Amino acid sequence: MYIVLTGDLRSSKKMEDRNLSQEKLKGAINYVNSRFKDYLISDFRITGGDSFQGMISQLDVLVDLYFALYGRIGNPFYLGVGVGSISTSLSEFVQEIDGEAFHLSADALRTAKKKKRWIVMESPSGDDFEVAECILNLLFDVVWSWTDRRADIILYYRENGENPQAIEQASQKFQTGTRNIYKTLKAGNYSLFKYGEGVLDKQLKKLHHKIIDPD
Repeated sequence: MYIVLTGDLRSSKKMEDRNLSQEKLKGAINYVNSRFKDYLISDFRITGGDSFQGMISQLDVLVDLYFALYGRIGNPFYLGVGVGSISTSLSEFVQEIDGEAFHLSADALRTAKKKKRWIVMESPSGDDFEVAECILNLLFDVVWSWTDRRADIILYYRENGENPQAIEQASQKFQTGTRNIYKTLKAGNYSLFKYGEGVLDKQLKKLHHKIIDPD
């Protein structure tokens, strides 16, 4: 069983600067391939003007991977996750691979667009991911409600240890007091987000062992 992620930028045809958007997407894909190289079966690639696809080995990296894309693409995007078999050999070029997991991922992306959800997950059994998918969409709805500055501060805090030292560093980087950093985290409901993320992590690990690696 393999995990395929297919993404597509939201309302991309309405973007004022498509070239800038394309460059940001390229940068995001390069960053993901570097940071998550230990979790990639096949590198992420841009598969169309505003679409991208890759294969990962573990479900529980989904949130961190989403954040990596979110912080660098700069535009809302849909994500379809398909878990299933493949019918071809593996390749470093994801476009050369095909099979059930890819078809499910494409179906999931279409559903995400149709139902206006941030992420949809599909597997052969159909309903395995209902709880995880619900939590993911609620979490990502919080994320996309952040202002640009709030997002920059929270992402910096998240990527630098989520501790008092990260608060101090953030206050220096964003030229504000530590109290304002704490206020930003509170306004962004980050404590509640982390609670949801912790519950989700346990759920994704259970699903991984049940579906992908039952041994």
